[in-house]
Amino acid sequence: MSGSQDVHSSQLFSLSLLQLEGRDVRETRRLFEACSNDGFFYLDLRDHKRLLSDYEALLGIMKEYFAQSLDEKMKDDHTSDTIGYEPVATSAGVLTGLPDYYESFKVSWDQLTSGTEDLPSVVTANLPLFGRFTKQVHNSLMTILSCLSDAVLPHSNERFEASHRKGSTTRTNLTVLKYPKQESAELGIGHNRHTDIGTLTFLTSDQRGLQILTPDGWRYVEPRPGFAVVNVGDSLRFLSKRLFRSVVHRVLPIGPHQTEDRYTVAFFLRPEDEALFEDARGQVVSAKTWHDRKFDHFREPHDSQNIDCILTGGMEEDGKLLQRHVQAEM
Repeated sequence: MSGSQDVHSSQLFSLSLLQLEGRDVRETRRLFEACSNDGFFYLDLRDHKRLLSDYEALLGIMKEYFAQSLDEKMKDDHTSDTIGYEPVATSAGVLTGLPDYYESFKVSWDQLTSGTEDLPSVVTANLPLFGRFTKQVHNSLMTILSCLSDAVLPHSNERFEASHRKGSTTRTNLTVLKYPKQESAELGIGHNRHTDIGTLTFLTSDQRGLQILTPDGWRYVEPRPGFAVVNVGDSLRFLSKRLFRSVVHRVLPIGPHQTEDRYTVAFFLRPEDEALFEDARGQVVSAKTWHDRKFDHFREPHDSQNIDCILTGGMEEDGKLLQRHVQAEM
């Protein structure tokens, strides 16, 4: 493992959500290049004040939630990959032989949009906020997906939105993660290297820790006020016939262990369950099958993870990122 003190910062595209919403040709071209080459980019939200204020409000609520006793939080444990609370140390972590060290709380997009009453109390008590925030983020990611469909029209007549139809059953969800303050790394640290399962991930965090694997090694993705970080997931890589990159990333403390509580708010846009694509093994699978298989793999020991390509989506060989450079033709 590379020490966090030896890791430099990454250089990523910075794209304007406002310009993408306006279908700006130059910004769409830059989006195409960002997703084809880096797989990660900054998304400027400074023209979307309500989204930013809702993020701050939601983060404040979830900090209070995580401050509860473990017994209280475990009432929301549904042993699910898409809903409810999950305690620390449930998956293999960064350090060999040790687990991860983050807890999480998940809210299903399907549950939020269907009006179901089967929601955790913290969500029902703040339903307008959770509903508004997730809708804004979902719309933003669907805008990005539509722009990417426009960008690949010279290469394909299939639009990515066709695998994300309104009302279809999906694994899309909101996840809030807390990396608790530690006294040492004896119980595990961080979030192991992986690629994301789904289509696009929308990340907001005010604290350092996120790292991506580049041709030059691990690089920090520095937090920027007023910006989100968006990255391509495995499903979009597969749906695009490997045109877009789902990049390996991880989370590590700044130093030998987590010295302060670290929070991340993430929204995972995923295809409808029945969407089909060719996975990292060359097998045609449904989006749900890939989702379930990968979550199971997260929980396997390191030895099992290292002999398969599922964890990093086929994007890594011997700790090195597979390289390719694409330039937009728009």
